[in-house]
Amino acid sequence: MMKKTLLALSLLGLTGSAVATPFYVDTGVNWNGETTLTSDKVCDTCTSSKDEIAYLYQSVSTTNDTDGSGGLSAGDTIFTDGGLAVGDIINNQVTGFNPNEVFGIANNNGYGSDWLLTFSFTGLVGTVVEYTPGTSLELAYGAFGNFDLYYTTDGVTLQNFMDIQVTGAVTGSGGTLLSGVVDFSNVDALPVSTYNLFHSQGGTCNGLTGFYDIWLNCDGIANPLLEITFLADFNTNASTIVVTDNGAAGAILQGNHDGSAVFNVPEPSTLALFGGTLLLLGASARRRKA
Repeated sequence: MMKKTLLALSLLGLTGSAVATPFYVDTGVNWNGETTLTSDKVCDTCTSSKDEIAYLYQSVSTTNDTDGSGGLSAGDTIFTDGGLAVGDIINNQVTGFNPNEVFGIANNNGYGSDWLLTFSFTGLVGTVVEYTPGTSLELAYGAFGNFDLYYTTDGVTLQNFMDIQVTGAVTGSGGTLLSGVVDFSNVDALPVSTYNLFHSQGGTCNGLTGFYDIWLNCDGIANPLLEITFLADFNTNASTIVVTDNGAAGAILQGNHDGSAVFNVPEPSTLALFGGTLLLLGASARRRKA
């Protein structure tokens, strides 16, 4: 079962990397005074086109001695929280974008000095796949947990403008690959323009580019393959994770991490191609049965 999970997430990772949708952030404010005439901003109140977000965060995990081994080992259940749920905004934030602004190119519209993105996540539930103290730590998480993304202009007032619902995650040597879908079901009561901070420069829904507008008009019920997907690569080194093993009482794991993430908004043409492929596969299977 574990091999199937790894394969599925590996394929998702390849797909996400290959078809990651460029995006830009529109804060509604021209923070640095640059315009589309003087820079490569998408609009006067926007950043330039970006491919990824980069971030750092802290995590705290607890485990149950599920396999009864008397210590932390493969088979134990693990529960993980992170970001602002366990630390401060200094150590838990989006640090920038890829490409990031350099000498005015790939304009960030004042990011980091005038406004900031940060996040909190809770409720990740999984299993310890492999554990060798100081050498290896591999985990597999199920479709549990939620990332709350926040927008702030002062580091104090946080606006939860978008969520990521976790669909699964696997940790291997060197990092964790986490997948999820964009969701606005339980965000703060904010202006629609704030929900639409992120805009797609690739896939759209009926010409709409704001992530909230796409989610609202092409939701996962009517068009499940038009969900905005999220793929994050977390750098996790087992030697940097502090493990307090309390034997049969379980363990506490604490660590500092960094990584990057991409979004994908499928184009309707992609769905048509996907559907056509399924039809061909179905026809092929029927021929083999005949």
